[in-house]
Amino acid sequence: MPKFKHLIILRRMMLWLNFFAILFNATLFTYTTDYVIKTGQSYQLLTSLKHIPDSPQAIFWQSSISFLILASLMFIHHHNHHFNHNSELNNLILLAELLFAIVVFISLRMTYNGVFLLIFVDFIISNRNQYNFHDYLIWILVAISLLLILLVTDYSIISHLLTLPDLTTYLSFLPAQIGSTLIFWKNFISTFNLTFFILILIYFAIFQLNQENDIQNKLKLASKANDELKNYAALSEHIAQDRERKRIARDLHDSVGHVLTGIDAGIDASLVLIDIDHAATKKQLGKIQVAVKQGIKDVRKALNRIRPGALKNYTLAESLRKMLQEYAELSQIKINFNYHWGTTDFEKTTENVIFRIIEESITNSLRHGHADEITINCTILEQHRYQLLIKDNGSGTPKIKPGYGITQMKERVAIINGKISFDGSNGFVTKVEIPMEGEIND
Repeated sequence: MPKFKHLIILRRMMLWLNFFAILFNATLFTYTTDYVIKTGQSYQLLTSLKHIPDSPQAIFWQSSISFLILASLMFIHHHNHHFNHNSELNNLILLAELLFAIVVFISLRMTYNGVFLLIFVDFIISNRNQYNFHDYLIWILVAISLLLILLVTDYSIISHLLTLPDLTTYLSFLPAQIGSTLIFWKNFISTFNLTFFILILIYFAIFQLNQENDIQNKLKLASKANDELKNYAALSEHIAQDRERKRIARDLHDSVGHVLTGIDAGIDASLVLIDIDHAATKKQLGKIQVAVKQGIKDVRKALNRIRPGALKNYTLAESLRKMLQEYAELSQIKINFNYHWGTTDFEKTTENVIFRIIEESITNSLRHGHADEITINCTILEQHRYQLLIKDNGSGTPKIKPGYGITQMKERVAIINGKISFDGSNGFVTKVEIPMEGEIND
């Protein structure tokens, strides 16, 4: 399977191949010039060339040094993480590489343009994450630009526009066998560089396709795992609800059930005694009253057992902040919480209802609305009512179908004599009004 490190190795090999090609071409100028001088053919060379030739030593050092600078730029480019995370810096250094490739090309008197293929390889590797493999328009434009550069910099074309030292003219002064051998190796290096370039392109295409397939497979696995988690969560919720239902039923049977049975028996006894002994009836009613009070206490105890754990150790405001912070950290959702109820001391039942409604609303915003921001306002209305307003920026819903969660919220608010309404036209809004103590909702 193609790996990125193999692609980097291939690019390094191409870099060394181009360095060798630059040295080889620069050395040809030096070698043939020395040969021409030693064999006394300087006049014939000057006659063959259409201009005074440049110093071969200058050609060698200019092309070698400019290529070393280009190689240094590539080394910095691929060993500095800032370029990977900043597209502007990445494009800037690619432009610098192209400029130095042009300098190398000119330094070698435009006799070797294979260095531009190396720049193209550097471009596709450094932009592998910026452009998708299916961004055909980008890649077509880049390919057309490369072809234009190769065409414009081809010696057979550019020599018609500029007066250039023809390396073939230099080599023609060498013995026929040596000259033809050097021309063969010069063409072989250029062809090998082009072949190497095509192999890298094919390897890169296979690498990108494998990466896309790998991502698609991982997404499928993640989606499958997500579905399994949803099913597990639904099953766990069902089991928890069933256990809670059984526990409450057991508590009511063990406490309230016995009390109600006693009250029923006490009333029967009172009905029998009421016409016979008023004092005994009054005494019996007193016992019933005690049983009723005990029953109320037992019901409260049963309700307090389902009180959220966070409310047992903190105030309502602190419990809500703690719960919201946990949600924000777990889901990365932004929650704006504005608590303006001051130090209001709600009854435990009211605190339970407020806590559960906020908890249920956040869960619905995440699960159904896919919201990333929720605003919760706890304010006091002028009509002696507390208002709880929960609004998210999720998808909302044009038609609200009450499910288990919304039904539970309605039932809980009804217990504390409050009002609740929902609006899904712009995100999802849950509005709850709670009467102050001593006030009754219409």
